[in-house]
Amino acid sequence: MGHDISPIGNHKLNTENIKMLAEDISSRMDINIVYGYYGQEEFFQLLGENRDSDHVILGEIIKDRKFKTYRLKDIHYQLKQLYEKFGEALFFMPEYWMYQYMDVPEQKRIEEEKKLLLFPEFEMNPISGEEIGELTIYKELYANVIPYFSRWWQLCSLFTEYKSVYLKNSESFLEFRTELMRYTLAFGGNKIYYLDDQSKVLEGVGFGDEKELSWAEFEKFVADKTSHLMIDIPMFLTDKDYRSEFKKKGEYPLSFIDDFSDIK
Repeated sequence: MGHDISPIGNHKLNTENIKMLAEDISSRMDINIVYGYYGQEEFFQLLGENRDSDHVILGEIIKDRKFKTYRLKDIHYQLKQLYEKFGEALFFMPEYWMYQYMDVPEQKRIEEEKKLLLFPEFEMNPISGEEIGELTIYKELYANVIPYFSRWWQLCSLFTEYKSVYLKNSESFLEFRTELMRYTLAFGGNKIYYLDDQSKVLEGVGFGDEKELSWAEFEKFVADKTSHLMIDIPMFLTDKDYRSEFKKKGEYPLSFIDDFSDIK
């Protein structure tokens, strides 16, 4: 599997529920939002619901038809519905597990499923315009792969081969950073980390395992694992001495941090 860039930043969005989140995002950005969830047929049956589609629209916020429209989804909405109806008994119902295991799994797997109720997880993607990709919103941080620049190793080469590679790609890299800055600042955040989604040292952080971390825990974890080979992007681009010191290490970076201070 190839290595991709995983941009993860902080936010101050209201993740209490999908309606509040949609309203909060709408108040911060000039976009339209259609919000809802995807459900499974087996779970609709458990809930006593007849649905023609697995995509359920709960509401929409249309600020201006000329604005770009995004779809916002609550990944665990149906699980929350089922838990509200059945309580703890849900996790011991063979009907709930049938599509995966054909029977109730071991306790460890049940506990993993219960944890999904504790950590908000929403996905948002553009459904108008030319953009593809999506961003995932957790309690205190979010991952954004809507803007695209390159794969991980090409990002690294911008800095390890600064004169030959960066200068050729500086304009597209600036556009990438500027778009991430736009989302991050709108969401109330102030920085982005760029991680290798297949990193051997980050233990799944950057590939979804960050969902259970607070922002402070995330920053500490990334620093503990990668600070010796972390590049501060604005510092690297504006400070010749900083750039020279990193190049002396003769190693590829393990992570990048970007507070956009050189482009704000």
